[in-house]
Amino acid sequence: MSKIGILAFWNKYGGGVYQYTQSIVDALRDDKTNSYVVFCFDDDHRFDNYNVEIRRIKEFSNPGFKKVIRFFQFLFFIQKPWLLPNDDLNKFHDIDLILSPCISEYPHFYLKKRFVFTFHDMQEKYYPGFFSRYTRFTRWLYNRTLTKTAKAIICESDFVKSDLMKFTHTNADKIFVIPSPPPKDFLTYKIDDAKFSIVKEKYRLPDRFIFYPAQCWEHKNHIRLVEAFQFVLAKHPDIHLILTGSQNDNYPNLAKKISQLNLENRIHHLGYIDYQDFPYLYKLSQFLVMPTLFESLSIPIYEAFALEVAVCSSNVVALPEQVGDSGLIFDPLNVVEMSEKMMLLLENHDLRKSLAKKGKERVQNFNHEKYKNQLLILLH
Repeated sequence: MSKIGILAFWNKYGGGVYQYTQSIVDALRDDKTNSYVVFCFDDDHRFDNYNVEIRRIKEFSNPGFKKVIRFFQFLFFIQKPWLLPNDDLNKFHDIDLILSPCISEYPHFYLKKRFVFTFHDMQEKYYPGFFSRYTRFTRWLYNRTLTKTAKAIICESDFVKSDLMKFTHTNADKIFVIPSPPPKDFLTYKIDDAKFSIVKEKYRLPDRFIFYPAQCWEHKNHIRLVEAFQFVLAKHPDIHLILTGSQNDNYPNLAKKISQLNLENRIHHLGYIDYQDFPYLYKLSQFLVMPTLFESLSIPIYEAFALEVAVCSSNVVALPEQVGDSGLIFDPLNVVEMSEKMMLLLENHDLRKSLAKKGKERVQNFNHEKYKNQLLILLH
């Protein structure tokens, strides 16, 4: 029996890695062939009721001199724990293998521990303008070093596997395509009808709205969505667009576009909302729209499927593979096509209902037991 550490250092503000980490723990928590330790920061208590050991560590500090030393360690493959606090060393000393839900080096690279990590995308190769030169360089460095030192690499689509092989020359035998199911709490969520009115009043939600939960990163394509929504609004003057997520990064440009089009009364950005309220925003919406320019796999699409909510998605990367015939897809660069697909869903109740049902059936095929068995192949 091996002792496997699962890193859970990413919070709900960091995008889909938060939910992805929960899916991993959901799948492995009842496995009896290994023992598991979840590593998280002091203020993270979401796994307290899980039947797993939890070890808490302080958030990383990375002053300038540490950055320089770690840069050279990473550049020259020097796997030494020179800068790790003794407390961290003690907490990881008995771990045989570390599972990281995203591309990260701490602490496994420096400890020279066997590790498996999930590689989510190489967006910088397709949209270099979305990244600074420094970020492109650090992504290259992480990709190069971690793909060479990892025991195995997980990705969630054949598209990403192909990119890994093409851009990092990683051997195909080292890469495993394992799509993750949504967290169990979404797959088994029991809607409380009494909460609809509470959530609606809490966020001042309109009667009819389209829903898009996403961070305000440039590739999330909010600007074109707003332009498409203007066309939709011309034919459906009672509809609203509800956005959630960060109000950083590309948010100032989004707010400026909304103001330029005089859509402040129709587009509402709620910022971060309570996680337990998400199911009700999904269910109150007409459908989920996912106009992203680049996504290896979309957690919100699976969440909408699980809650039997229709989906209208862009056709990029692996999303057509994820959506299948359970949603409408469009070219995210084509504002007119995006608006037409949204209007088609708004105007056809039977289509919305049919797609929602198909999505529910599609996500019910996900099995955390099967997911666990796929992960265990890598962890032995």
